[in-house]
Amino acid sequence: MKHTQTEMEAIAMSLPSVRPVLNPVTLEEDMHLSYDAEIQYKRKPPATRLILCSSLDDVHIGEPVMITYHCGMRAYQHSRHVCVSNSHNCSGGFYYTDGTEA
Repeated sequence: MKHTQTEMEAIAMSLPSVRPVLNPVTLEEDMHLSYDAEIQYKRKPPATRLILCSSLDDVHIGEPVMITYHCGMRAYQHSRHVCVSNSHNCSGGFYYTDGTEA
């Protein structure tokens, strides 16, 4: 039976950068894009944790982000339910199918 993952809210404390993260399977450090965020727990005091993310995730310091727990990497990750393309995570601009700039 598959359990649904609970999303939690966190406040981004830093911008994403490539950092070493311990891989629990190989016990070696892998380089992953990640950032620091203060997790707003429901029954514990807030804590700053490392959050794994992708280059498409929008992260702004001081703004809330939604996160889930990645069981395989034993770390928190940026929520994958919503991914929006915008000028912050896309290079080259946006164009209509006829080639004119949007």
